[in-house]
Amino acid sequence: MVRAILFDCFGVIITDSLKVVVEELAQSNPRVAEQVVDIIRANNRGLIEPAESNKQIAEILGVSVEAWRDRIDQGETKDGRLLAYIAELRRNYKTALVSNIGHQSLERRFSEKELHDSFDAVVISGDVGYVKPEAEIYLQAARKLGVAPDECIMVDDRERHCSGAEDVGMRAVLYQNFAQGKQDIEKLLLSEQE
Repeated sequence: MVRAILFDCFGVIITDSLKVVVEELAQSNPRVAEQVVDIIRANNRGLIEPAESNKQIAEILGVSVEAWRDRIDQGETKDGRLLAYIAELRRNYKTALVSNIGHQSLERRFSEKELHDSFDAVVISGDVGYVKPEAEIYLQAARKLGVAPDECIMVDDRERHCSGAEDVGMRAVLYQNFAQGKQDIEKLLLSEQE
C-alpha cells in the first residue's frame, strides 16, 4: 500500500538548467564537462560550499561567477502545477523532497513556507552526505516519513535514480513532463486500490 510519494527537485519540480549546460559542454569539450560534473557532485555531497563550487566552475568556463549564476538562474522555472498537485496528494499521502542539492542551494530556490506547505520531509544530499542513486538517501527519506520503502513512490527524471529507488523496494515514476508524471502516479495509486 502506498503511503508516501517522494519528489526530485531538478528536472521535476524545477527545470534542470544545469543538466542543459553540462550536455552542451559535453558536445564541445567532454573533459571540461566532466570537471564541472565532479565539482557539482562534491557540492551535492556537502564537501564544498556552493560559493566555492560556483567559483571553480566559473574559472573553468572562463566567465565571472555572476555570469555563471545568471546562466543557471535564467534557465530555472518552478512548476506551479506540480506543486499544487503535490499539495493535493498530501491530503492522503505523506510527501517528501529527495534531491541531490546542497542546503544553501535549496534555500535559494524555496522559501521555508513553500517547503513546509508542500512536504512532510526534506532529504537533501548536502545534509545527509548521500546522493541518489545511493540506497541510503532513499532509506533515510522513508525513515523520516515513518514508512517502509515498499510504501513509497519515487518520482524522478533520471532513470538511474528511479532504479536506485526500486533497488530499495520503492516503486518509481520516470518523470518527463507534468501530464505524463501525474498520469503515471495516478496509475500506480489506482493499482494499489484494486
